[in-house]
Amino acid sequence: MNKEKVLAQLEELGFALEEAGEYGYFFKFEGLNVLYMPDDDDENFLRFAVPNIYDVTEENKDLVLEVVNNTNMAIKYSKTCVVGDDVWIFYEYRLFGEDNLEDIIEHSMRLLQATFFLFHRKIEGDDSLPGEDDDDNDNDDESKEDAA
Repeated sequence: MNKEKVLAQLEELGFALEEAGEYGYFFKFEGLNVLYMPDDDDENFLRFAVPNIYDVTEENKDLVLEVVNNTNMAIKYSKTCVVGDDVWIFYEYRLFGEDNLEDIIEHSMRLLQATFFLFHRKIEGDDSLPGEDDDDNDNDDESKEDAA
Protein backbone atom coordinates (compact mmCIF):
# COMPACT_ATOMS: atom_id res chain seq x y z
CA MET A 1 0.00 0.00 0.00
CA ASN A 2 1.37 3.43 -0.94
CA LYS A 3 0.37 5.09 2.35
CA GLU A 4 2.99 3.09 4.21
CA LYS A 5 5.56 3.78 1.48
CA VAL A 6 4.88 7.52 1.63
CA LEU A 7 5.05 7.59 5.44
CA ALA A 8 8.30 5.60 5.39
CA GLN A 9 9.80 7.93 2.75
CA LEU A 10 8.78 11.04 4.69
CA GLU A 11 10.42 9.64 7.83
CA GLU A 12 13.53 8.63 5.86
CA LEU A 13 13.76 12.22 4.58
CA GLY A 14 13.81 13.39 8.20
CA PHE A 15 10.29 14.74 8.60
CA ALA A 16 8.82 14.38 12.09
CA LEU A 17 5.28 13.17 11.47
CA GLU A 18 2.44 13.96 13.83
CA GLU A 19 -0.96 12.32 13.44
CA ALA A 20 -3.75 14.75 12.63
CA GLY A 21 -6.80 12.56 13.20
CA GLU A 22 -8.88 11.85 10.13
CA TYR A 23 -6.92 14.43 8.09
CA GLY A 24 -3.66 12.49 7.99
CA TYR A 25 -0.21 13.51 9.19
CA PHE A 26 1.33 16.93 9.87
CA PHE A 27 4.99 17.79 9.45
CA LYS A 28 7.10 20.90 8.91
CA PHE A 29 8.93 21.81 5.73
CA GLU A 30 11.10 24.93 6.00
CA GLY A 31 8.58 26.70 8.22
CA LEU A 32 5.45 25.51 6.40
CA ASN A 33 2.92 23.29 8.15
CA VAL A 34 2.32 20.50 5.64
CA LEU A 35 -0.40 17.89 5.83
CA TYR A 36 -0.05 14.48 4.16
CA MET A 37 -3.61 13.37 3.37
CA PRO A 38 -3.72 9.68 2.44
CA ASP A 39 -6.82 8.42 0.66
CA ASP A 40 -7.82 4.97 1.93
CA ASP A 41 -10.08 4.49 -1.12
CA ASP A 42 -7.30 5.21 -3.66
CA GLU A 43 -3.83 4.01 -2.69
CA ASN A 44 -2.30 5.59 -5.80
CA PHE A 45 -3.51 9.08 -4.91
CA LEU A 46 -0.91 11.34 -3.25
CA ARG A 47 -2.10 14.56 -1.65
CA PHE A 48 -0.23 17.13 0.40
CA ALA A 49 -1.75 20.35 1.69
CA VAL A 50 -0.64 23.55 3.37
CA PRO A 51 -3.75 24.45 5.34
CA ASN A 52 -4.95 27.77 6.70
CA ILE A 53 -2.48 30.06 4.93
CA TYR A 54 -4.83 33.06 4.93
CA ASP A 55 -8.10 34.00 6.64
CA VAL A 56 -11.06 34.81 4.40
CA THR A 57 -13.50 37.45 5.64
CA GLU A 58 -16.50 39.17 4.08
CA GLU A 59 -14.30 42.25 3.61
CA ASN A 60 -11.47 40.49 1.73
CA LYS A 61 -13.36 37.65 0.02
CA ASP A 62 -13.43 39.22 -3.47
CA LEU A 63 -9.70 39.99 -3.37
CA VAL A 64 -8.85 36.53 -2.00
CA LEU A 65 -10.87 34.79 -4.74
CA GLU A 66 -9.12 36.88 -7.41
CA VAL A 67 -5.68 36.10 -5.95
CA VAL A 68 -6.54 32.38 -5.62
CA ASN A 69 -7.54 32.32 -9.29
CA ASN A 70 -4.41 34.21 -10.39
CA THR A 71 -2.20 31.91 -8.32
CA ASN A 72 -3.82 28.83 -9.85
CA MET A 73 -3.26 30.23 -13.33
CA ALA A 74 0.41 31.02 -12.60
CA ILE A 75 1.59 27.74 -11.06
CA LYS A 76 1.13 24.22 -12.38
CA TYR A 77 0.52 21.12 -10.26
CA SER A 78 -0.83 22.89 -7.19
CA LYS A 79 -4.32 24.08 -6.35
CA THR A 80 -5.02 27.04 -4.14
CA CYS A 81 -8.55 26.84 -2.72
CA VAL A 82 -10.86 28.49 -0.25
CA VAL A 83 -11.86 25.89 2.35
CA GLY A 84 -14.43 27.30 4.71
CA ASP A 85 -12.99 30.61 5.88
CA ASP A 86 -9.37 29.79 5.05
CA VAL A 87 -7.11 29.46 2.02
CA TRP A 88 -5.40 26.10 1.55
CA ILE A 89 -2.84 24.91 -1.01
CA PHE A 90 -2.98 21.35 -2.35
CA TYR A 91 -0.59 19.22 -4.38
CA GLU A 92 -2.07 16.09 -5.92
CA TYR A 93 -0.37 13.34 -7.88
CA ARG A 94 -1.21 9.86 -9.12
CA LEU A 95 1.49 7.42 -8.06
CA PHE A 96 2.70 4.77 -10.46
CA GLY A 97 4.78 1.76 -9.43
CA GLU A 98 7.98 3.02 -11.07
CA ASP A 99 7.85 6.54 -9.57
CA ASN A 100 10.78 7.87 -7.56
CA LEU A 101 8.89 8.82 -4.42
CA GLU A 102 11.75 10.91 -3.02
CA ASP A 103 11.79 13.09 -6.16
CA ILE A 104 8.00 13.47 -6.09
CA ILE A 105 8.02 14.52 -2.45
CA GLU A 106 10.82 17.02 -3.05
CA HIS A 107 8.95 18.47 -6.05
CA SER A 108 5.72 18.71 -4.09
CA MET A 109 7.36 20.46 -1.12
CA ARG A 110 9.14 23.02 -3.33
CA LEU A 111 5.96 23.64 -5.30
CA LEU A 112 3.84 24.10 -2.18
CA GLN A 113 6.44 26.54 -0.90
CA ALA A 114 6.52 28.49 -4.19
CA THR A 115 2.71 28.61 -4.30
CA PHE A 116 2.59 29.85 -0.70
CA PHE A 117 5.05 32.67 -1.42
CA LEU A 118 3.35 33.64 -4.69
CA PHE A 119 -0.08 33.77 -3.06
CA HIS A 120 1.22 36.03 -0.28
CA ARG A 121 3.06 38.31 -2.74
CA LYS A 122 -0.09 38.68 -4.78
CA ILE A 123 -2.35 39.26 -1.77
CA GLU A 124 0.03 42.06 -0.71
CA GLY A 125 -0.29 43.67 -4.16
CA ASP A 126 2.90 42.45 -5.88
CA ASP A 127 1.68 41.24 -9.28
CA SER A 128 5.08 40.21 -10.63
CA LEU A 129 5.94 36.58 -11.10
CA PRO A 130 9.13 35.06 -9.74
CA GLY A 131 11.93 35.51 -12.27
CA GLU A 132 10.34 38.45 -14.09
CA ASP A 133 12.89 41.13 -14.90
CA ASP A 134 12.37 44.56 -13.46
CA ASP A 135 14.22 47.42 -15.17
CA ASP A 136 14.79 49.11 -11.81
CA ASN A 137 16.47 45.98 -10.44
CA ASP A 138 18.73 45.78 -13.51
CA ASN A 139 19.86 49.35 -12.92
CA ASP A 140 20.43 48.65 -9.23
CA ASP A 141 22.62 45.64 -10.09
CA GLU A 142 24.69 47.73 -12.53
CA SER A 143 25.12 50.46 -9.92
CA LYS A 144 26.36 47.90 -7.40
CA GLU A 145 28.84 46.51 -9.93
CA ASP A 146 30.10 50.04 -10.76
CA ALA A 147 30.58 50.78 -7.06
CA ALA A 148 32.64 47.60 -6.52
